[in-house]
Formats: sequence, C-alpha cells, structure tokens
Amino acid sequence: MRCLGARAPRSRGVLAALACLLAASCAVACESTPVSTPTPMPSQSPPVAALPRPAFAETSTPTGAAHASNPLGLPPYPIKLEPGRRVFTFSDRMLAGAKLGSTLVLYAATVVGFDGDDLIVEGRGGPSYKVHPGYVIPVPDAPRLRPHDPLLTEWNGVMKHAVLTRFVKDKIEVRYTDMDPRTPLAQLKGVRFVVQTAGLAPGNFAAWKDGETWRHVLLVSRLGGPPAEPGAVLTSLSSSSARWFALGYGGAALLADESALRPLPVKPKLKIGASVWAEWVGALRPAVVQSAEETGLYTVKFERAGRPATVGWGLLTPPLEP
Repeated sequence: MRCLGARAPRSRGVLAALACLLAASCAVACESTPVSTPTPMPSQSPPVAALPRPAFAETSTPTGAAHASNPLGLPPYPIKLEPGRRVFTFSDRMLAGAKLGSTLVLYAATVVGFDGDDLIVEGRGGPSYKVHPGYVIPVPDAPRLRPHDPLLTEWNGVMKHAVLTRFVKDKIEVRYTDMDPRTPLAQLKGVRFVVQTAGLAPGNFAAWKDGETWRHVLLVSRLGGPPAEPGAVLTSLSSSSARWFALGYGGAALLADESALRPLPVKPKLKIGASVWAEWVGALRPAVVQSAEETGLYTVKFERAGRPATVGWGLLTPPLEP
C-alpha cells in the first residue's frame, strides 16, 4: 500500500505533463496558417492622375470668359441647334470646375432650349443644364448609313467610334474601333450616329505635334479662324490662326493650334507590311501592319515592343511629314 501510495503522485505528475504537451500541440495545430495575398495585377493603363502631363496642359491659355457653362473660357462659337436635336457633350458634373488637363468624357444628350448663346441640354435621367456650344458635337437627325461607314455612336451613353458591319432587321450592327478589340459586336437601335468624313472635323481623331512628339487627340470644336467652305475637307494650314478644343490621352482637355494638327484617316486602306504610326499611350509610334482580318481593325507590331497589338480606324496612319 505504501508503494502504491508513493507512486500515485508521480503518475499524476506524468499525466499532467502529458496534458500540457498535448495542449501545446493542439494550440500549434489550431493556429491559423498565414495566407499569402496574391500580388494584384497592374491595370492596363495607369490612372490619369499618375501620368506625366505634357506642356499643353499647363501653358495653354483660355481665350474667353469662364463660367459654369464655359469653364475653359472658350470664345464665342456660332452654332444654333433646334430643341430636340441630339448631341454629344460633357455632363454638368464634369464641366463644374473643369480646366485644361481635366479629364472629360463625351456623353449622349439632347438640346431642349437656349439661354442667350448657351444651349440647354438634358442627359440621361438628369436635370437640364447650360453648356457653351463649343463643348458640343451635333448629331444629324437622319444620317444616311452604309456598310463599312466609320461612325460616331454610343456605348452605354458614352460617345464611341465604330464601323457599321451590317443591317439586322431594325437594328444596326457595329464593331467598336476605339475599345478593347475583344469587345463583341453590338446591335444598336435608337442611338446616335454620325458618319465621319475625312479631315479635321469634330469627333475625328488627329495628330498634334507637341515639340518632337506627335500626340493622338480627339477633336471637339474649332475655335476662331476663317470659316471652312461647305463640304470642304479641312486640313492643317501652317498660316491658320484657328485653334481646336480637343481631348488628349485619358480625356485630358487641351487647346491646340490648327497649324500643328494633321488629320488622321477615318477609313485607312493599308497593306500588310506597310509602315505606319499607331497610337500607344497617347502618342503615335512607328509600327508595321501585320494583318487586317476584321473590318475596322488592324494588327500592328510596334518597334522595340513585345506582342502585336490590335488598333482600330482612327488610331493609325501612314507616317506623317514634319
């Protein structure tokens, strides 16, 4: 009995030690293992705020009185549009406080009236607001459309460039040419269409010589200078005193001298192997045409670049003369 009594404390001590070891093992086993967070993929385009701004965003000077409907101070713009006329313009929120270099996006809207020289427009589901005509691209009421026409049209209310591929009953099928080339064909009905014409024209893309760089810009309105002849193809003139309100990379608002602009072909006809300049991050860079499998799109290979890229009409041109 004494031997048993003597061994009992030792047995309890061994059991206690085993219990502690078991508890410690359980604590280690139950501790959550850290999960490694995958490295986020960078976006295809850096945010506009992170991009280096070209000199035009800082040095170009407005030329008129700035107010809510004309934040950039554009000069008077002689245009009259009847109520009910459809247009592309900028939202009142974007115009509020806009300045050169601000990001602007053209949306579908409708003219509902006038207030002096300003237009009163309505966007989608929002209240009406005033806008200077220089911020507006008019849309014809009944454009004559044909297959393979280069167009200004809509994508979720935003102005986009496209090519008409075919008519499908009461709808018009288009391929967008300034979006991701994988964007599927769209069948549209009741939206805005503008058939693009060659030359420097509102809604067309152009090349703007900024120092040694040719920048890719979207033209909005022509400011000053002698009026263009009706039906004439407006090209750059070294002696022109006109300027253009335009949008650069990331939609940055700018003013460009017409003498420094060159029109880009709205419907280019390029052969395989042709040398071209194509848009890349807001600038036109040397490339070679590799294929043209879809109407409105070309596949090009940039110099000193990796994979070929697909670009649409208005985003490439034969090399330009200085």
